[in-house]
Amino acid sequence: MESGDYQITMFVFNIPVTMHWKGLWTLFIYHGKVVDAFIPEKKSKCGKRFGFVRFINFLDAQRTISRLNGFVILGCRIWVKIARFKGRREIWRRATMQQLLDILKQRKWSYLKEFFIHIKSWSEKIVFSKRVTWIEIFGVPMHCWNYETFKRVAGKWGTLLSMEENLSGIKNFENIEMLISITQLKKVEEVVLLEVGDIKFSVSLWNFSGRRFWS
Repeated sequence: MESGDYQITMFVFNIPVTMHWKGLWTLFIYHGKVVDAFIPEKKSKCGKRFGFVRFINFLDAQRTISRLNGFVILGCRIWVKIARFKGRREIWRRATMQQLLDILKQRKWSYLKEFFIHIKSWSEKIVFSKRVTWIEIFGVPMHCWNYETFKRVAGKWGTLLSMEENLSGIKNFENIEMLISITQLKKVEEVVLLEVGDIKFSVSLWNFSGRRFWS
């Protein structure tokens, strides 16, 4: 078996307090094929949040370390490395859906509470009120390339969660990609006016589906 043919688990340290495991999944899937993401309720000995992300192969994991180790998101610098587990591994047995439900009820849904903020019974009235998506932005003048400008632009639709890369080391000022949380279901595809003093700049935005890789 070659190094790229087996799943690998990544350890992520110093995760922002407001970040949900879905946000962690979305951030990492941008760099490779993710099969699982998990943030436990407990914190580290120094009070920091941590989590785990599992990739489908070792090459995606290596690429992610080079891009996200030391990355700043929501004001926190995260550290990413390959996870090392001590002790014996647990062996999972196949179970029926009813058996799984019984186990969850006995444990007062504690396992689900590791993944979800709120747990409620299913209803036909339940709909998604928010979604997380990547949008690409063109036309921001070079002297306005800062976090506050992009936060202001993203605020037209929702909340800025993360940037494509650290703004302090960016080399291409033509376009940039942002991860945002929005409430609208339709795709973002607009041209807006960015006012800087007495000057207005036309800025193009649209979101894309799928996953992109950098060369």
